[in-house]
Amino acid sequence: MPLAPNAAEDQKREQLVAGATALLQGLAFLVKAQAKDGGWHSQTYGQLKGGAALTTFVLDSLSHAPAEWRKKQTETLTRGYEFLTAGFAKRGTIACPDGSLDHPTYGAALWLLSRRRLQLDGEERNRQDLLAYLLGAQCAEERGFEKESPSYGGWDLSGLGDAHGVTTGTNVSVTCLVLEALAQELRLDPKGKQSREIQGAIARAATWTHLCQQKDGGFCFTPEPMSLNNKAEFKDQARNEPRSYGTATCDGIRALLACGIKADDQAVTKAAAWLAAHPSLELVPGFEGLPPELGWQRGLRFYYYASLAKVLPVLPASDIALRRTALLEMLLKLPRRDGSYLNESDRMRENDPLIATGLGVVALAESLKQ
Repeated sequence: MPLAPNAAEDQKREQLVAGATALLQGLAFLVKAQAKDGGWHSQTYGQLKGGAALTTFVLDSLSHAPAEWRKKQTETLTRGYEFLTAGFAKRGTIACPDGSLDHPTYGAALWLLSRRRLQLDGEERNRQDLLAYLLGAQCAEERGFEKESPSYGGWDLSGLGDAHGVTTGTNVSVTCLVLEALAQELRLDPKGKQSREIQGAIARAATWTHLCQQKDGGFCFTPEPMSLNNKAEFKDQARNEPRSYGTATCDGIRALLACGIKADDQAVTKAAAWLAAHPSLELVPGFEGLPPELGWQRGLRFYYYASLAKVLPVLPASDIALRRTALLEMLLKLPRRDGSYLNESDRMRENDPLIATGLGVVALAESLKQ
C-alpha cells in the first residue's frame, strides 16, 4: 500500500534531515584526519602518503559542503592549500612537498574546481600555471599525438614532457574532471588569455568523449582498442566492443555537459536512459556476469555514488526522485560510527576511509540538492 501524501512527505523530510546529519559527520571525520602539516595522508596506501593527491581530493570533497559549514572551516581549508605550496614551487603543478608527482593531472583539475567552488581569491599565478599544465597534458599534437590516434583529445595521468607520443591510457574519469575544470574557467573568465586554448582543448575532447559512448548509450572507460583498462571487459572475443558500466557512463555524461553539449542532446539522453535501465546501487551496474573475484562489482561503489549524484538532474524526469531517494537510503545505511565510509573491497582503494568518505561526502551533498 502506498504511503498517504502526508506520510510520504514526512518520510522525505526525515530522510533529508538524516542525510544532512550524515554529511556533517562525514565532513567532521575528514577535518579530524587533517595532519599537522595541513595535508591529508593515507594510512592505508604507501603511494598516497605523500599527500598531494589526497589533499586536493579531500579539499574538493570539503568544497561540496554547505556554505555555512565552509565559513567555519577557513583555517582547515587554508592549511590544506598551503600544504601544496612547497610542491607547487618545485614542480609548477600539484606535487608532494618533496617535489614528487602524485596524480598531478587529477590534482590540478581538483585544485581549480575546489577553489572556484569555495570562492577563494588569490593565487592567480598558480591558476594560470595549472591551466597551462592541463592544456599541455592533453593527448594532442604538442604531446605527439595525431588526430587519427584513438587517444587524441583525451587526458591520461601524464603531463607534457612525461611521455611524448605514448599514453598511460586516456580515460573518461580524468578527462571528465579536466573538462569540468576547463569549462568552469572558461565560463568565469571567457576572455582570459588562455580562453582560445581552452576552447580548442574542449573541442578536441568532445570528439574523444563521443568515442567512449557505446551503441547501448552507456560509456566505457577508454576508446583505445583492446584496452585492459575497460573494466567491464568486452562483448566480443576480438575485444572491439567494450561493455558499458555505471561509473564510466556517469563520467561520460559529465564530460559531454562540460563540453557544452545540452542535456537534451541525443548523446546525453541515451546515456541517461542507460542509467535509468540499470538502477542497481548495491552493485555497480555493468559488471553483471563478471567473476566476483575481479572485485569491480563493489570496488567502485562510492565513486559510482558520487558521480551518479552529480548527474541525477539529467535522468528521465520520472526517475529522478526515486533514484535520489534510493541513493540517500543507501548512503544512510553505510556510515561507520565515526561518520566515515569504508568499502570492503580494495579494488579501487576505497578501503581507505579517506577516499571512501571523501566520495561519500560528495554523494550526500549532491543528493541533498533539490
